[in-house]
Amino acid sequence: MNIDEQFENLLADLGVEMERPEERQYNGNSIPEVSIFQASRDHYGVFYRLDIIDRFPELRIMVPVDSGDAKMDIYLVRLSERTPLNTGISEMSVYQGSPAYERGREATMQHLLYAVAEMMKQLFWSGDLQCLSFPPEITVYPILLSNDGCSHHGGDRGRDQL
Repeated sequence: MNIDEQFENLLADLGVEMERPEERQYNGNSIPEVSIFQASRDHYGVFYRLDIIDRFPELRIMVPVDSGDAKMDIYLVRLSERTPLNTGISEMSVYQGSPAYERGREATMQHLLYAVAEMMKQLFWSGDLQCLSFPPEITVYPILLSNDGCSHHGGDRGRDQL
């Protein structure tokens, strides 16, 4: 059982059903090519999970809150399809290079993921969490929310669009 399935089972035990984005939905067999966990330097108590899954970068942001059973909100952040970085990362994931290139592939992908995730974090935090309104370069899916801040009108994604 992978970490996503374990997390889903934990939430199910709490009576929470996870919502999944419709596009680029992946099954339980999708294993991250690269996966990194980070504590936020700028936001107290916030944790990040950075992944490259099915050749695309994903960022999960776990934000502590005072309400709800889980005491956290979780957001899935993806780059918009209009962002050229999606293509670049996807192409690097499938490129078969020389033995020297292959030896450095994992470290290169980790550094690339760090860089892309920094941009995704900056875009996420420049948005409005209460109304789920974010810059067009990212798409944000609320995976777990303890409460609904506003009606989600005008936001990039709301729970009703998942």
